[in-house]
Amino acid sequence: MKKSVNSLKNPGFLHAALLTAGAVILVLGLAAETAKAPEGKLPALSVSPPPAVGASEQEAKVKAGCDVIQTMAFSRCGHSVTRRVSIPETLIGKDFEAIRKYYDLWQIESYTPEHIDMRREIPLFCPIHTVAGVNEAGDVVLSRNVYGDGMAVIQETGKAAADFPQEERDKLLLGLGFDSEKEAETWLRKH
Repeated sequence: MKKSVNSLKNPGFLHAALLTAGAVILVLGLAAETAKAPEGKLPALSVSPPPAVGASEQEAKVKAGCDVIQTMAFSRCGHSVTRRVSIPETLIGKDFEAIRKYYDLWQIESYTPEHIDMRREIPLFCPIHTVAGVNEAGDVVLSRNVYGDGMAVIQETGKAAADFPQEERDKLLLGLGFDSEKEAETWLRKH
């Protein structure tokens, strides 16, 4: 049974998808924080300290028109996406500490009043991949990263994770990434 992406307009569906994505992020984040990844497994996330910003730079106030460059690094596939966003008006005239607090999920890599570079490690696949995984009911679903930092179900497969051999079930529980929806469907038919 195929679900269209229009089902994202359904608040109940969106709520369930966001809860599922949050649970996946929490589980993968906790596992990645404490685990040392054996060969062929998920890599542990690296957390770097913030850059050394001198006292005068910390006090420098953000100017209107400041470029904010955000790089999202997706640890599950190794891809990254870089985007340029406008500085929110509420941050114009603020110092480094206010910027750091506002972007608390991001690591600020460089900071000047005219230009801010930041990076965020996200323990998901990037938006170009289709991911076969298991929802909270134990059903196998196909999902895609449509939010940048959260997955949304794009297709219910009608298959239960319990029907798969243990090795495949373990892969599905982590989320198995494919380059296309067709490739994911082919894998599911073979297994």
